[in-house]
Order: sequence, then structure tokens, then C-alpha cells
Amino acid sequence: MATTTKFPPRHASEGWHPAVPPSTNRRRQGATVLPTTAAPNPSSLLLNRLLAIALLVMAIAFSTAQPARADVFNLGEYSFILGEEPGLYELIVSLPEAVTNASPVIWPAGCTQIDQSRQTQSGRARLSFTIKCDRDLVRADTITTPWAVDGAAFTSSAMGVQAQSQLQATETGVVLPIGVTDVVQRPFTTVAGDFLTQGFWHILGNWDHLAFVLCLCMLTRGRTLVMLVTIFTVGHSLSLALAFFEVVSVPVPPVEAVIALSIAFMAREALLAKNPGHEDRTTRLRYAVVVGAFGLLHGLGFATVLGELGVPDHERVTGLVFFNLGVEAGQLAFVAAVISLAALARTAGQAQPFRLAALYGAGAIGSFWLFERVASFT
Repeated sequence: MATTTKFPPRHASEGWHPAVPPSTNRRRQGATVLPTTAAPNPSSLLLNRLLAIALLVMAIAFSTAQPARADVFNLGEYSFILGEEPGLYELIVSLPEAVTNASPVIWPAGCTQIDQSRQTQSGRARLSFTIKCDRDLVRADTITTPWAVDGAAFTSSAMGVQAQSQLQATETGVVLPIGVTDVVQRPFTTVAGDFLTQGFWHILGNWDHLAFVLCLCMLTRGRTLVMLVTIFTVGHSLSLALAFFEVVSVPVPPVEAVIALSIAFMAREALLAKNPGHEDRTTRLRYAVVVGAFGLLHGLGFATVLGELGVPDHERVTGLVFFNLGVEAGQLAFVAAVISLAALARTAGQAQPFRLAALYGAGAIGSFWLFERVASFT
């Protein structure tokens, strides 16, 4: 009986399939093949590094910052009065501690310093000097101090009549005219320009305020952001004015602690925001109320030295208004800088990491300030 030998077909169309691993068959049958990862873009790497450096600098600056104070209004106060005994006079000076130095005061001819004391509190120094003169002082006599504080207030009663003036600083310090009788009236434009500039630079150096504004920038965008920043300014302008004119007075340490808490709170609020820049009316109203309340709180943070404000009485209203306008301009400049960094982050494809880093950083620093300030309660 003949035996028939069967050979496998030579082509797949004839029913023959070569033995291949199942995984290979699956790949051949349309399985998705993962694309090869492209090489990093050098421009994106550079932007990422710049963003990382910017965030690091902001974190270091925030962590080493001091709370905001009203020292911008404490340009300085000088008071020259008669002593308890004939021939004795006393000079009392109140200045921001940062501008004081150890250089000597130059007294009128025939006068010798016999006593000196110094007290510091809340970033300010109170200096007291007692001198003894072997003659009666005259109106032409002057005292030269080494502290170049422009616009400080000077009161003198050494001539038997109280006289006030506003001092002009020189490169070497301030000259006190003992016999001055007229109050120096500066032009409105000069006063407005001075306080506008001071307000602008003052807010850019107060990192707890800027940390709060940073959280606002991460919370929303566009017109809503401008609205919230303006409401924040109006809030702390109102409370600063009340403190400035001594209508309200609150303990400073608890206020500074709650200011730190407000930063952590706003960072959390921004992290939980679902659709930044596209909030409904109810959400925008809630944001406005919360930010306005925190603005009032931050304004009280300026009120650290009530009763020692060095602004002359006739410049108080003008100074306060233009100082706050400068603060608003400084805040908007900071907002513009943050928005620019956020745009760079989007270009580098790092918008969300940038936002999270800013918010977690601000929240962590706010929490650190909170515990630090609570721990300093006495």
C-alpha cells in the first residue's frame, strides 16, 4: 500500500503560518507601538532652568523677609527741649533702626554731651542725648546729626517757644536749626512724588504682602485678578488710614501671625480652584469678600508704631493718598512680573508645575511664618 507524504504549504495563502511567538503575532495584528521619545528641546531646557532659578530666588526672599511695617511714614522725629537745670538741653530722636549709625552728633560751640541712651522696638530706635552748654543758645545755632533722613519732623522748644519744621537731608546727615520758627511748605507735586515713589518701593520690599498677591495671581486671571488686587489695596489702605490717624489700635504680634495664616489660606484656596479665570458670579463675589477682609488685616500690619509717625500734619492726607497709589502701582508691577513668568512656563510646557511650585512654596512659607510669629508671643 502506497504511503502519501504531506508537505506544508509554501505560502500563507495556502494555510501555512510559520511558527512565531504569540507576542510577535499580536504586534503584527495591529498592536500599538509606542513612539520613540524625542530629544529635549534646548530652548525648553533653558526656560525650565530660568523658571527654577526664579522660583528659588522668590522662595529665599520670602523665607528671609520681615513683616510689613509703617516705617515709610516714620521718616524720623527730632525733638530738642530745655533740660531740668539751666544750661542743660535734651535731643530726642526717633528713627528706623536701619538708618542709625555710630557717627557722632556735632553740637553747637560751647556744648558738651554728658549722657546718651538708646532703645529699640519694632524696628525703630529711640535715641536720647543730654548736653550741657556754657552759654545760652541763640537762633543761629545748629546741631548736625549723621542720619540722612529726608523729610523728618523737627520740633524745638529751646528758645522758649515751640517751633516745628520739616528737615532736608544732605550727604552727611541732617542739620537741626534750633531757632527755626516757620514750617517748611513743600510743593504739592514734590510731596505727591515722594510718597508715590516710597509706596512703590515699600510694597516691593514687603514679602508677606507679595506672597499673598502671588497666591491671587495663581487663583485667577484677567479682569478678576485686577479686581482682586485692587480690592486688596483698598482694604489695607482703609485700615492703614484708620491706624495712621489713630482711630484704631490693635496688638501687633497677633495681627502679623494672622497675616501669615492668610497667605497659607489663600494658597490652599488657589490649589482647590477648579477653573481659574472662568469663575461664576458667586465665586467672584466670595473671592472679593475674602480678599477685602484680608486686605483690612494686612493694612493693620503697617500699624506698628502709632503715635510716632514722622509725617508733618499738613502733608498727612496727601502723603497717605499717594503712598497708597504707589503701593497699587507696585502691586501691579509684581503681578505683571508673575504673569510674565507664567507665560514663560506655558511656553516651556511647565504651566502646571510652575503654578503648583508657587502655591506650595507660598503656603509653606506662610505656615512657617505663622508658627514663627506665634512662637514669638510674649
